[in-house]
Parts: sequence; structure tokens; C-alpha cells
Amino acid sequence: MFYFPNLDETTRLNMIAELEKDCKLGLFYEPVSMQKAFIPSYKNILMETFANGSVETLQKSLVQSFFREKYLNGRKIPSNISQMVSFSEFNRYYMRALLVRAIEEDRSVIIYRAKQSMDERKESASLLNRCYFGKNTLQSLLFFMRDYRKRFSKNSTIDFVKPNSGLSLKLF
Repeated sequence: MFYFPNLDETTRLNMIAELEKDCKLGLFYEPVSMQKAFIPSYKNILMETFANGSVETLQKSLVQSFFREKYLNGRKIPSNISQMVSFSEFNRYYMRALLVRAIEEDRSVIIYRAKQSMDERKESASLLNRCYFGKNTLQSLLFFMRDYRKRFSKNSTIDFVKPNSGLSLKLF
């Protein structure tokens, strides 16, 4: 179960704009688990999902044939890879869209749990309800979120954006 309280037309348009920006600037993240031949289809599916869908519709669209059987290092791809990619990418663009909105609307954002977890990690629980405000802070966070290399870095200082944390942002 996923919960995105600010998923409205404005947020969806911002998600699409962020995706278009990534594609135009060559910053689109291609999941390492996905076969290269399916990346163009994946981009189209993301665009359609951001316009009208949800994490669940994205997951249904990402059929198993899109994904490799093994990573380049030989490790087996998890059987729930479509679920992992769907939430991670939908949430990443959702958070970016909300940061754009918060900057434009002079609002704040707060960390909350978007994906239910039966076994919540202490690190995640300690981040809940943390608030980010102020144009400079929000712009710095957006700058960080736009660079997937920083986001996926093991040296990332922003814990709530790590893949599969289940955490997201909402307007405050």
C-alpha cells in the first residue's frame, strides 16, 4: 500500500517536467536491473504513469521481460524488482515535484512514510516528521535529488532518499 497525499494535477505536471528535464539533459537514470532494449519503453511508461497512474499501475506495466536475470556482477535480480523500481522511481519524481512546488508556493515539506513497512528500521523511524523549509534549503535538496549519482552514493548524507526506505515528502 502506497500513500501520496499531494498527488494532484500540479504535482503530476511537475513530475512530467522533471522527467522531461532528465531526458533532455541526459540525466535519466536507467535502472541497472533493466535490459537496455526496454529503456525507451520504460521512459514512455513513466510519462504515462506520471500523467494518470500510480505506483501500482507502473508496477503492472513493468513486466518481468524488461529486466535482466542477473546483474553484471552475476548476482541474481530479485523477483520483486518491478515493485522495487516502481516505488523508487515514482517516489523520486514525486519528491522532486513536491520540492518544486514548495519552492514556487513558499511552503515546507515534511518526511512521512509513503510505503507501509512491517519491519520499520530505526533509522527510518527517526527521520519521520523532519521538516525542510526555506527556499535555499529546498533548492539544495532539489539539486541533490536531481542527481541520481549523489542519491545512490554510499556517501549520501540525506538518508530518507535512499532506495527502498519507504519514506517520502509531503507538503506542510
